[in-house]
Amino acid sequence: MLIPAFHLSLNNTILSGLVTVGKFDGVHPSITCATSAGKLFVHSPHQKKEHEVKFLNINRAVSALSAGKLDPSKEQHVLLVGTHTNLLAYDVENNSDVFFKEVPDGANVIAVGQIGTFSSPVAIVGGNCSIQAFSHDGSEIFWTVTGDNVTSLALCDVDGDSESELLVGSEDYEIRFFKGEEVLSELTETDRVTALCNIQSPKYGYALANGTVGVYNKGNRVWRTKTKNTVMSIESYDLDNDGVPEIITGWSSGRMDVRSIKDGNVIFKDTFASPIAAFVKADYRMSGKKQLVCCSTDGDIRGYLPVEAEKAGNLMDVNVHEEALAVLTQKKQELMFELQTYEDNIKKLKVGNLDAGTVSVDTKVSCRLETNLNDFCMDLVLQSSTDAQIRCVIIFADQIFEEESLVVHPSNPSPELRIPIKPLKNAGANMLVKALVGHKSSSQCQVFEVTQTLPKFTTYLPCPLKGKEPESYVSFAISERVNRVIMWMNQVFLIDHPMNNTLDVTFISLHDNKPLRLTLQNNEMTIKTDDFEAAGDIIQDLATYLGVQELESTAHFPTDMEAFRHLLTQVDEFNATRLRLTAEMADNSNLIKNLVVRSEDSRLLGDIKTMKRYYSSLFDINRGLILEYKKRESNHTGLLEALKKVNQFIQQAARLRVGNAKTRIISACRTAIKANNVQSLFKIIKSGKV
Repeated sequence: MLIPAFHLSLNNTILSGLVTVGKFDGVHPSITCATSAGKLFVHSPHQKKEHEVKFLNINRAVSALSAGKLDPSKEQHVLLVGTHTNLLAYDVENNSDVFFKEVPDGANVIAVGQIGTFSSPVAIVGGNCSIQAFSHDGSEIFWTVTGDNVTSLALCDVDGDSESELLVGSEDYEIRFFKGEEVLSELTETDRVTALCNIQSPKYGYALANGTVGVYNKGNRVWRTKTKNTVMSIESYDLDNDGVPEIITGWSSGRMDVRSIKDGNVIFKDTFASPIAAFVKADYRMSGKKQLVCCSTDGDIRGYLPVEAEKAGNLMDVNVHEEALAVLTQKKQELMFELQTYEDNIKKLKVGNLDAGTVSVDTKVSCRLETNLNDFCMDLVLQSSTDAQIRCVIIFADQIFEEESLVVHPSNPSPELRIPIKPLKNAGANMLVKALVGHKSSSQCQVFEVTQTLPKFTTYLPCPLKGKEPESYVSFAISERVNRVIMWMNQVFLIDHPMNNTLDVTFISLHDNKPLRLTLQNNEMTIKTDDFEAAGDIIQDLATYLGVQELESTAHFPTDMEAFRHLLTQVDEFNATRLRLTAEMADNSNLIKNLVVRSEDSRLLGDIKTMKRYYSSLFDINRGLILEYKKRESNHTGLLEALKKVNQFIQQAARLRVGNAKTRIISACRTAIKANNVQSLFKIIKSGKV
C-alpha cells in the first residue's frame, strides 16, 4: 500500500479542474487554486508561515487556470487566469499584470508550452469553437477554429518528429491533432472529451463525460474502461518506478486510481472524502524529485513519490487484490456452469436421449446489411442456417447507438431477424453482434458471436433521384482514376457500384430525407448536397483515402451563406447592445457613488429625511442595475452562441479544402471578420481565394 509523502489541509474549497502549480519567484513551486466568489489562493510552503497562503481577487468567475514560463529571458513563471471574456497573465511575485487580453470566445481551458516551430513557449487558450495562442507580451501568434467548444488541451509528439502537436478535445466528441493551425488527424469518441494528458509520446490518455478513461497510441486505441462515476482529472506519473508512466485518474466519488498504460489494470488506488479537483506534478518539497500532487475539492492535498524498486511489488492495495479475486471467482463459476451444461448434453447424446430442442452442432448465424427504402432505414439481417430460432440479439457499437449498445427481443422468434438501424452520425464502426439461438421447445440457448462492419456514410442510402436535385454543391479537380474513387465509395457507402469510366450516383439521407449526388467526369468531381457539413466530411474522407495533400474547391451553398449573413448581423447587434449596456451601467455606477456620499453626509448632519430620500433613490437605481445586468447576461449568452456558430461555419468551410488551402481559409476568414468585410468573407468561402 502506498503512503503519501506529504499531506496538507488548506481549509478552502477548490473548484474542479482549476488547479495549477508554478515557480512564481523562479525557484520555489506554489500551488494556485480557484475558490468561490471569483477568488484564487496561492499556497507557498517555502514562504514564511504568515504568508503561506495568499488570496487574489479576480472578481469574475474563473473558467481556466494555468501557469508556466512564457518569457525565455526570465525564470519566473506567469499565472494565467481565464474567464468567460478575458485572459489575464499575472506576475504573482511582483503583484502586477503581465498582459490583459479580451477573448470574445471565452477561455474554457489554458495550456502552456512549446508547440510546432515556435521557438518560445506560448499560452494556448481553448474557447468557444476557437483556439488562440499568445506570446509572453500578449501578442496573438495564431488563431484557428475547431468543431465545437474546446474542453481540453494537451501537448504531445504524436507523429514522432520531435515537435509537440496540440491535442484538442471538444464537445462534439472529437479529438483533433493540430500542427500549427493545420489539423493532422481527427478521432471520434462516444461522448464529450473532458480531459487529455500526454503520457509518453506518442501515447496519451483521455477521459469522457460518460465516465470513460483510456489510452491512445497515435490514432489507435490501446484500451479503455468505463464506470458510473465522472472523471474529474487525469495525469501521467511513474508511480511504480519502472520507467514507464502510469495514468492517474481522479473520480467524482473521491477515488483516485493508478492504471497501467498497457492494459488499464488498476495497480493502486486511494480514497478522498470529497471529489478529486485536479492532479499536478511538481517538486513541491524541493527534494530533487517531482511528486504527484492530488487535490480534492475540500482543500485536502496529498503528494506521492515513486516507490522504491524493492517495494514496487507491494504497491497494490489489499482491497484491489480482493476485488480482482472476486472477479476471477465469478468468472470461474460461470465457466463451471457452462462446462456442466456441455457435459450433460454429451451424456444425453451418448445414450441417444438428446433433447429435441438442442441446437445442432452445424448451426451457424450469418449477418449482412441491406437497404430498406420502405421503412427508410438500414436493416441488419441475422439468419440461422437451421430451423433454430433467434431469441435475442445484443449489438455493441461505438457512436451508432445512444448507449453504445442495442438489445432486441423479437416477439415472435424465427430463424431470421431484421433489425432496423439509423446511425446517429456519419461514423464507421465494427459492430459486435451476440445472438441467442435456441429451439422453441428448448430451455437452453447457444450464444453466437458475429461481427459486421458498418461503412462510414451508412446514413445515406443509394436511391434514384426523385424530384429536384440539390441547389448547393462543391466541385474540385481530382487527378485520380474513376475506378479508385468508386472503390472508395463502395467502402464508405452501403453500395456495390460496378467499375466504370464515369461516376454519377444519387443517395438519400436517413436524417432529413434530402438527396446527395456524386459525379465525376473529366477529372472534375462534384458533390451536390444541401448539407454543408456532410460535404466537408466526404471531401476529408476521400482525400485521406486517396492520399491527397492539397485540394482546392469551389463551393456554392446559397441557403447556408444567407443564414451566415444573418448570423453576422446578429453578432454586430449583440456587440452594439453590449457596448450600450456597459455605458449605461457605468453611468449608473457613478450615480450610485454620488448618492452614497450624499446620504452619508446627510446622516452625519442629522438630516434623516434627506438621507431617506437618497437611500430610496439608491434602492431604485440598484434595482435597475440588477435588471440591466440580467439583460447584459442574456445578451452575452446570445453573443457567445452566435460566435460559436460563426466559428463552426468557418471550420466547415475550411473542411471543403485540404492542406495549405484549408489553413489559408481560416486565416483569411479571421482577417475579413476583423475588418468587417462581409463581401471578401463570402468570396473566400466560395472560391477559397483571398
